[in-house]
Formats: sequence, C-alpha cells, structure tokens
Amino acid sequence: MKRYCLLLLVTILASSIACPAVAQQDTTRQVTEVSQKKPQIRLVENRITIEDLPEDGLLEIYNIMGVRVYNRRIKAGTHTFTLNLPKGYYIIKIGKITKKVAIR
Repeated sequence: MKRYCLLLLVTILASSIACPAVAQQDTTRQVTEVSQKKPQIRLVENRITIEDLPEDGLLEIYNIMGVRVYNRRIKAGTHTFTLNLPKGYYIIKIGKITKKVAIR
C-alpha cells in the first residue's frame, strides 16, 4: 500500500513538472472569470434595480401571458426605476439576461 501511494505521488509530481504551461493557463482563466461581474436584477416593492450591466440594452417586462407591459432603453452600469405595474408575476429581460419576479 505504501508503494502504491508513493508511486501515485511521484506520478503526480512528475506530471505537474512536465506540464507547467497547462497549470498556468488554467489559473489565468480562473482569475479572468472571477474578475467579471454578473449583472444583478433586484425588485423591491415597485422599484427595480439593475446593477453592473455590461452594455447598453433594452429592458423588457412581460406578464405571465407573454404580453410586453413595459420597455425602456437602458445604458450600461447601475440604474433604479419605479414601476407602475399591478401585483403579479413577471418576466424581466435585458438582452440575454432573463429573470422571473413577483410584485406583491
């Protein structure tokens, strides 16, 4: 059992020494993914807040029947809007980002 563990350890060390470029490339990709923020959509009562939007887009809100009840062009960054919509369930769409919300 000790020989098997020692052989396994030596194999892992040898492969990490032989392929340092692959290991370095993976860590670079992880750092890049962490540094990019995802846009956040929050709805509190009748106020919608959109944070960290990477590019300009069109904010569209649909009711559960699929009818568009609100639309507005928005710029990149963080914005807050007041919505005059009745209570119910809605789908918010900004470009490729979608979120289901409920106004209570």
